[in-house]
Amino acid sequence: MLDAIGETLPLAVAIALSPLAIASVVLMLLSSRPRAASIAFLLGFSVAVAVVSAAGFLLASVLPHGDDDSSISAPFILLALGIIAIALAVRQWRTRPEPGAELELPGWIAKVESITTPSAFVLGAFFGGLKPKNLLLSIGLGVTLEATGVSGGDAAVVLGIAVLIAASPLLVPVIIALIALTRISAGLDRLRDWMVRNNSSLVGAILLLVGVLLIGKALSGLGG
Repeated sequence: MLDAIGETLPLAVAIALSPLAIASVVLMLLSSRPRAASIAFLLGFSVAVAVVSAAGFLLASVLPHGDDDSSISAPFILLALGIIAIALAVRQWRTRPEPGAELELPGWIAKVESITTPSAFVLGAFFGGLKPKNLLLSIGLGVTLEATGVSGGDAAVVLGIAVLIAASPLLVPVIIALIALTRISAGLDRLRDWMVRNNSSLVGAILLLVGVLLIGKALSGLGG
């Protein structure tokens, strides 16, 4: 099981590096219902990562395996995901705002300040499992986990650990806010602005690293 944790850890950390998701939970902590909305967002994010990763695991489990029960298809899935990630990284980098240019904020940001708890859950699920970066990573996490050959029970434990790591950048500010929201409001405001302004550059760099990571895993599987 430790080997499986080691294999999935880089992917979980890459999911955790989600600037707009972090900015969103920060916005919710500054909204009219900070605790309920931020906790719902965190739960939605975590559930989505778990569901998409489990889907990747199940997909890999039904595809062809070799005589030694090793996955034949996993390296090719990871290779395809890595190529897509690099293509998205190039697109993200090309659409980043020019230095000094006026930043156009996404329309949904203004709505976050008055977001309802169910809507916060749905938004969290969108960021956790449907945004391209985390969709690719969550599928890759599930495929990688299946390729390690862990059993169902151990796989569930490893997946739980991976989800906890992936959600940790959202979990930490929520916990801090539950304890001392009024004392950290100014810092949260600055963090939100920085995350939103640098989102394109950050996500582009992360996607590039993700692509290289997935392709490296694929080539390692093909070579093995």
